[in-house]
Amino acid sequence: MTMAIIHDAHYREETLDEFRFNPLIEAMPAPFEPGDAITKLMIRPPYSDNDREGPSSYRQLLTQRIVRLHQPMEREVDVFGRIDRCIRWGYADRNPLSPAYAAQLAAGMSASVSHGSLNYAGGYHPHTYGFSILGISGIGKSTTVESILTLYPQVIRHTEYRGIPLVMHQVSWLKIDCSCDGSLKGLCMDFFRELDDLLGTSYSEQYNSRRATLDRMMIAMSRLCVSHNVGVLIIDEIQNLCSAQKGVPEKVLNFFVTLVNTIGVPVIMIGTPKALSILQNEFQQAKRGSGQGDALWERMPNDTSWDLFCRAIWTYQYTKGHIPFTTGMKDALYEEAQGIPFLAVHIYKLVQEDAILSGKESFTEADLHRISSEKMRLTKPMREAMKAGKEVDLKQYVDITPFSFSDYKDNYSIAAETRSPAVRPPKEATTQEAAIVTLMGLGLSQEEARSFVCAAMAEDESGCLAAPVIARKAYQMYLARPVSKEAPASPISGLRGYESVKEAGLIDEGL
Repeated sequence: MTMAIIHDAHYREETLDEFRFNPLIEAMPAPFEPGDAITKLMIRPPYSDNDREGPSSYRQLLTQRIVRLHQPMEREVDVFGRIDRCIRWGYADRNPLSPAYAAQLAAGMSASVSHGSLNYAGGYHPHTYGFSILGISGIGKSTTVESILTLYPQVIRHTEYRGIPLVMHQVSWLKIDCSCDGSLKGLCMDFFRELDDLLGTSYSEQYNSRRATLDRMMIAMSRLCVSHNVGVLIIDEIQNLCSAQKGVPEKVLNFFVTLVNTIGVPVIMIGTPKALSILQNEFQQAKRGSGQGDALWERMPNDTSWDLFCRAIWTYQYTKGHIPFTTGMKDALYEEAQGIPFLAVHIYKLVQEDAILSGKESFTEADLHRISSEKMRLTKPMREAMKAGKEVDLKQYVDITPFSFSDYKDNYSIAAETRSPAVRPPKEATTQEAAIVTLMGLGLSQEEARSFVCAAMAEDESGCLAAPVIARKAYQMYLARPVSKEAPASPISGLRGYESVKEAGLIDEGL
């Protein structure tokens, strides 16, 4: 298994009070200005006019560069800002140095041990949410998001923060596709596999067994989002839920709400208009407005944005004859591509390949129409439906159906407002619990964490030390422990803190 590149944490000074002294945020790159975002998102493959003088076989290969070009538009910069806010403000609610973070870890650990459900940790309220990006196929939703995500180090390794030992990994983003059958189990397994690829773990093997029930997998997924500090979870192809069995879409979407409400991980959904029926019918109860505003991407209009896009791809010409960019060419390409960048790029690529192969070494507006008809036959019925604009035709092709913004705004918003889940909140995490989970975050096993926390509390005659102080003292004891090949005796035996910790349910004498 090949692990992803792991970046060592380098901390910046933050100016916002909500972000200061938060290692998860300070380890992230500085926010990008809008102008810088455009430059960062722009992909310009190499090009030289000399390429047009090469042999035809060479030039036909070079036309593939056109597909790699990416020209960011205003809406992409807007999505960039939303994703950035999701990650940073999501981490603001999950500072690993805060008591609330420790309480949430304790709740997750308790749920995984008891095979219960992930519950709401009292006093914890997320203040950021995800959003949805919905648009017709080929509009560039996934490409845009993937380009944005590459600007953030995906895995960051922490070892020490301001003199405090902090041993943990930070997965700033995780993107998975909704399984073809729309099952929640498939989604969980994809999540485990993605983490395995990033961290070299074996979660997929651990939960790929008959004993791994769906409830256990959901708890594990929630717990791993917390323990590995997942900044944002992106679910692509959300329209696949339409293929799921009855009741499954509701369970999947409610699980996403749980991730937001209980552990504060923003969830971003990407899909086609086909997903609207699912989001309306199954997510209606969770609808409470969108924290970041939903992004609705319709086909590009034939305006200045389309002109900018066409001029960007027109630079890449590999025919011997130079074909000037004209309004007629732009309009012909729009008529055939119907404002869908994916179609436009491939029509422009194919018309050049045809010109080179035939020896004409040039093309006209008529050639754009001819090539799109001859070599893009699979998409022709859909494109004809879009040209006609007839509702009866468009219903056959749900993934390219335009949608009304007003209807969407009234019915389909998918972010949930701050709300405690309808479950009974557990009791507030004790000092022992908080200290134990802090040590577990530093790499100690559950048994080691218990032992050294109890030992540290036994030396506290006042009994008033806070959890961070207890955790620090216990960690120092752990570092100072004698190294022996034989298993050391447990330091908890005979100490007066042992009984209280056992009563709190943190000690399993059967271990």
